[in-house]
Amino acid sequence: MYSYRLFLAGPSEDINKYIPVINSTGHKVVGLSQNSSESLRQVKSIQPDLVILDTSGASWGEFIELAQIFFEDGYPVVLIIDYPQKDKASKLGEKRFFPFIVKPVNEEVLPLVMELAVNTYKSTQRLEEEVKRLRKELVTRKVIEKAKGIIMETMGLSEREAFRRIQKQSMNKRVSMRKVSEAIIMAFEMDEIVN
Repeated sequence: MYSYRLFLAGPSEDINKYIPVINSTGHKVVGLSQNSSESLRQVKSIQPDLVILDTSGASWGEFIELAQIFFEDGYPVVLIIDYPQKDKASKLGEKRFFPFIVKPVNEEVLPLVMELAVNTYKSTQRLEEEVKRLRKELVTRKVIEKAKGIIMETMGLSEREAFRRIQKQSMNKRVSMRKVSEAIIMAFEMDEIVN
């Protein structure tokens, strides 16, 4: 198992209890904080592998907001919650998934949840990258389709011939088919404005 560098935030009497548990699992606590602004500053400075937030005695919304900021900044997050907060925590899936542990923290469960948090984060990042790639690909296809339509309409070519013209121009100019298609669309729109 990989050894993680962890940042802990929450009430000092609670987070200090976790340090021996974490150290006994082969991981290392590299930063502690009791408030949001200090947590933000330290996490940006330390750049831990994982952030653990204890929500006890704190504003629930403040910690969820902090968890979302950390997640968006590239840090997996685990929440440690009091039993009465479990219903709120289970509704987090509507926004983002944060693995959580209901107190008291079990020594056997904590490393598993930490591993889950890191793996979930990595998986989410891969999926988000794939979605971005697919969106870009979809936009590219739409642009090429529009350019093909313009060529077909203005030059009286078949769909296959129009595609081949875009492809050939792309190879000759050593630019992507999307760039060629965007140029065709822009030229057509400029021509319509002028005429």
